[in-house]
Amino acid sequence: MNKASAVIRNRLTLGGATLAALAFGSLLSSGASAATSCVPGPGDRPEQGLQGSVTLAERSVPGGYQGTWCGARLVGENILFDRGSYGSTASIGKCVFASMRNPSDLNAPTTGTAVIDNSVPSNPQIVGMLRTPAMIRAYSALYIENNLLLGAFKDFGPNGTNPVDIYDVSGDCLHPRFLSTIDSGGGNHDGWLTPDGKTYYGIPFGGVRLLSGADNTINPARVDMHVTDFSDPQNPKRLMTWNRAQLPAEVQALPTHPLAATNFHDVSTNKAGTRVYMALYGGNNSLGGNNNNPIPEQNQRCSNGLLILDSTDVQNRVPNAQFKFVSFTSWCDANQQIDPDFGDGSTASAHATEYIIHENGKEYVVTTDESGGGLEGNAAGVCAQRTYGRMIDISDERHPQVVGTFKTDVNKPENCPANLAADTNGGMVHYLGIDDRFHARLVFYAAANSGVRVVDWADPTHPKEIAYYHAANDAKTAPGETDFTRPDIKYEPTNCMMFTGWNQGGEKTLELTNPEYNPCMRRAASGGGTLLDASGNAKAQVDLNAHRVGNDNLVGKFSLSDRQTHEELRIDHLTMLGSVRDVCGGVPSASFTSVQFEGDGTYNGAPASFRVCVQQNANGAQAAAPDRLYVSCTNGCAYAADGVVRGSLKVNQQ
Repeated sequence: MNKASAVIRNRLTLGGATLAALAFGSLLSSGASAATSCVPGPGDRPEQGLQGSVTLAERSVPGGYQGTWCGARLVGENILFDRGSYGSTASIGKCVFASMRNPSDLNAPTTGTAVIDNSVPSNPQIVGMLRTPAMIRAYSALYIENNLLLGAFKDFGPNGTNPVDIYDVSGDCLHPRFLSTIDSGGGNHDGWLTPDGKTYYGIPFGGVRLLSGADNTINPARVDMHVTDFSDPQNPKRLMTWNRAQLPAEVQALPTHPLAATNFHDVSTNKAGTRVYMALYGGNNSLGGNNNNPIPEQNQRCSNGLLILDSTDVQNRVPNAQFKFVSFTSWCDANQQIDPDFGDGSTASAHATEYIIHENGKEYVVTTDESGGGLEGNAAGVCAQRTYGRMIDISDERHPQVVGTFKTDVNKPENCPANLAADTNGGMVHYLGIDDRFHARLVFYAAANSGVRVVDWADPTHPKEIAYYHAANDAKTAPGETDFTRPDIKYEPTNCMMFTGWNQGGEKTLELTNPEYNPCMRRAASGGGTLLDASGNAKAQVDLNAHRVGNDNLVGKFSLSDRQTHEELRIDHLTMLGSVRDVCGGVPSASFTSVQFEGDGTYNGAPASFRVCVQQNANGAQAAAPDRLYVSCTNGCAYAADGVVRGSLKVNQQ
């Protein structure tokens, strides 16, 4: 324990009892920082400089920065009318929703939350625009849970209102059904919809001044968090507002207390909705500002961290519900023991927080930081304000422990002289997404000027970056700068794709290229039968087998004999196997039992190449949902066929 932490701990007494009994987070460490390697493969364009950096040479080429990637690739994109100001992303099945952060014109027809048809992931298409009161400027509070799509107007809305909209996406998600809007009673910089879709927690940013009166007490009119009941989504109700002054007096008396944080920034809950996890936007880099804060600077710096509250009363709709304090974890405490690069943890502000259940069965909270330097991306700012990702073990929720940290090489203090000399741009792990919130392994970081970073947290004490993708500049990106990714990254397990956005460059659909981390690349297809035409007549006999041996070897075959046209197709060499991403007729992309494979072979004996897409639904064409097959010639011929199969097609997860 360093000297500063020892002083803090020696002061944590109240009436002779240690405040450890009140569960002040200990941050005792046993972990290590991340490995920072991605081995480039075929088609990758790796970073030229330090991991996480963009060199001056990369930014100075004609047309601006051209992008880098390793272990991940672009599947498809939509520039969203080149409107810029990307907000956040939500996805369900074939539907992707992309909002705006700061539209300059709320009346423009291209302003709002875009509805994107991702039936063909390589070519996503805008099919609608949600322009209800909140969706016109929704930001990070954009969620889909329990077939409900929620969006909240960013920060503080027009005419003193703070609208939150909710839609039903249980039917045709390309045409979501508007249910209601409600004034949430507070700003919505960030927020959280509980997994059951019944409770929305909103976090304002700024607003009524934190301190008031001659004695600078907490202003009771300030809203640090507000709660809305969506149990009946057509008739939502305000439940309550919460102010940090409601914390117990003994917590408010802590030398490193949460009262000094400029703002709260983010919130999430556990699966049951009985715990709330809040990021305190403290430190000496609080971008929100807290003018004339009389709280000593040391205490302001140490207000940076994680607050855990018991929300059981709220989840159970107890009359006069109250949050109960569980623990407060300050970044100041014992950080040198987990990662000496942090210093006292105060040079950046706690930014994003998300509860997960790790694949090892334990509960954790994943957090990120934000800094002005990280937003700007310049070397001086990145060096001065240290931003990191943390994995926090909350098995003992009264004594959370940081067990692992992640940062790119560009964020390491020992590299600052080189960064400054080379005028590199860097970033920060800023927003985040999870592969499976309740069986988590991969974390997807939206790292601002460092693009998307994908980190394997299989060992929570030794994370490893396994992929990154940094998009090329949009035409609107300023010369010498880089466009950056801002929002939470949403992962769709049915096709193993990530959905995110770049501030100017619009929506991007990405996928991992290593089968170890991309289960869709480990799907196998087999079987055969009779392909039927649109009238239900026998058209062709098909036989197929496609699978992967290890990570690299594709093995398989495909044959089709068309009874109607007497054409013969054969694939004897596979070149691709994975999720459905291209035009594939009636075979859907967003399905656990769909697969696309491609290969070279022959068409009527002449060399040709083909795309084949398969969906297993049931056994044969007589079932309510028959198996489907699509095949098209991609080179050397013009054959295409699409239909159901009488027989048996199987898609297995290896």
